[in-house]
Amino acid sequence: MAEERTLPLFRVKESEYSRLHTILSPLLPQSLTILGPTEQHRDGTFDMPIWASFPPDEATPALFALFTIAGYQCRLFCSADASDERPTHEEELFVASFMTRAIQAAYTYLADTRGLADVSPETGLIVGSIHGKWERCLRVLPFCRTSLPVQKILLPPSAARAFAEGAKDEKLPPGARLTKLGKEDLEMVVGRNKVQRPTWYAEGRLQKSVAIRAPGLDGRETLIAWAFVHADSSLGQLNVVEEFQCRGLGGEVLRRIVALRLAQTEERDLRVPEEPRDMTDGWNMVDVVVGNAESTGFFRRQEGWEEAWATEWMTFVSPSSRT
Repeated sequence: MAEERTLPLFRVKESEYSRLHTILSPLLPQSLTILGPTEQHRDGTFDMPIWASFPPDEATPALFALFTIAGYQCRLFCSADASDERPTHEEELFVASFMTRAIQAAYTYLADTRGLADVSPETGLIVGSIHGKWERCLRVLPFCRTSLPVQKILLPPSAARAFAEGAKDEKLPPGARLTKLGKEDLEMVVGRNKVQRPTWYAEGRLQKSVAIRAPGLDGRETLIAWAFVHADSSLGQLNVVEEFQCRGLGGEVLRRIVALRLAQTEERDLRVPEEPRDMTDGWNMVDVVVGNAESTGFFRRQEGWEEAWATEWMTFVSPSSRT
């Protein structure tokens, strides 16, 4: 991108989150990159700064962008994400400029509040679920290091309840029981994950988890399957131990994690009816790395789930410290 321009950044206050929902809900499901983390943040499990390209208390421009830190990763949304049209040159310049400012703000924020221990000095800060239309203009930024194509897969609100109610206890192994993950499970959960995640992050998701425990070969109860809701409201960490695979347990865990989100939405609606009952308006999502035939095939077999748009998971070093 030969041309550059400087865009201002505006910090979104927590008191403006309801207005953020009003602005972004018409742009669902693409705006899940911001509304998803906002939904999880409402339970107070992690801090979540949001930066906008416009003053949130003023009229919203046609072209705008938002950036947030959710857990240990970041997310970007541009209003043009919701369009099927290829981005214009002006839109690409806008997104590249906004990303430059946002990445620097994120590095400064993390250094001041948490330190940079979870940021790889070689690859940089992870910005996940970037709409694929911005890959071309962002990968040429001098502080961009890596890019990984990932497929977004969605369960629309209209299909969520029927999917959750399709869970069948008789599909569980004899003696199995449903629980949440606990601290005693962290070593196993983090160790079996193909994507490296900090232990502190997994610990922060324990209350948004579903686990199946059953008697093992030695008769003692063991953890056999699990999943949790990520900090961006996506469903992930889905895992079934080898000796219990090919029994449909992955689908059973998935149905129950969707049911957990529905139940928590209903509980919040009763507790704070003046707030949006669900910042994501009932959308469920997962992210599958392009080329992962096993995971893609699994979700194709789950009723109601639909493949959506292509995304990029990119890493960025600090714009001010690039070499």
